[in-house]
Formats: sequence, C-alpha cells, structure tokens
Amino acid sequence: MIFLNGTSSAGKTSLARAIQDESGTPFVYWGVDTLFGLVPPNWGGGRDGPLSHDGFRYDRTGRDADGQPTVVIRYGEVGRRMLRSARAAAVAFAHGGDDLVIDELLLTPDLMPEWLAALSGLDVLLVGVTCPLEVAERRERVRAHPIGLARGHFHAVHDHGTAYDLTVDTTTATPAELARAVLAR
Repeated sequence: MIFLNGTSSAGKTSLARAIQDESGTPFVYWGVDTLFGLVPPNWGGGRDGPLSHDGFRYDRTGRDADGQPTVVIRYGEVGRRMLRSARAAAVAFAHGGDDLVIDELLLTPDLMPEWLAALSGLDVLLVGVTCPLEVAERRERVRAHPIGLARGHFHAVHDHGTAYDLTVDTTTATPAELARAVLAR
C-alpha cells in the first residue's frame, strides 16, 4: 500500500495515477476526492449545502500569518463517520489482497493515527507530497479550485507527528519519474 498525503493541488492525484501507470502491479486508486464525490450535495462536498456543518464545508473565514485568505475543509459528525467509512473501504481492498494507492489530504492531524491504526499489519509506504505554496496556488487557479484551499491546509496537512518513509516535491521531476522513485522504495 502506498499512502500519499499532501495539501490540495500538491500533485497527489497525478502521482497516484502515474504510480498506476508505471507499476506492473494493479494498484487500486482511492482518494479523498473519491469520498467527496460520493457525498450528497446537501451534506457538503464544498457546496455549502444546508447540512454541510454536519457533513463537510469550506471554512472561508481564516487568514494565514501573512494576512492571506485561507479555505479549510471542516467536517461534523456525519463527515467524520464518512471519513471512517471511506478509510474502512480502502483498507478492505488491502485486506482483500489488492495493492492500493491512497491519495489523502489529512484534514486534521488526528486523522493520521486513525489511518495508521486501520492500516496496522499491512505493508504501507508513507509518502509526503509537497510543492512550493505558489505552485499549489497556481495549480488551484488553473483547476478552478477554491482559492485559498492549498494555503489553508499547506502546513497542517503534514503536522501529524508521523515521519514519512519518503517525501517528494512534485516540482522536481515528472509524475512518472516520481512514481518510479516511489515504487523503487
């Protein structure tokens, strides 16, 4: 199992897809965006639905130390339950014998220990996926993501106290080259 974690627009999905392409193993892809695509609009998915405080919502009220606006994905009890269910589904693939590449944006630091507990007993490569903030922000503008999402999670996504087996900067090589480096581990 390969576990990729990084902020929005860091290059996780491109790396995950490249891992699938570069490997002779049929890695199943599971990403946080997979979950968000399954969430009913009223419960979040960044749409500010009427039930999003219980599900998932974009918090656009923050500013960073430089005074720049940030967007942070927050979740309520239903959102937390959905995160647990998504984690259990991903782990079920691995326990079923499938190799998995997980594309994650840890919304809060407490989610890493929960993932590690769920992955206990499995062979897992933890990969931190990074890039300079200005690159992530340029990518989010191109992709029409909420401006400030990369900034909102930029530092917190890696602030979980767990050491990565490997950290990659997606501006240093192509996704295919980085995938080969990950697979060589």
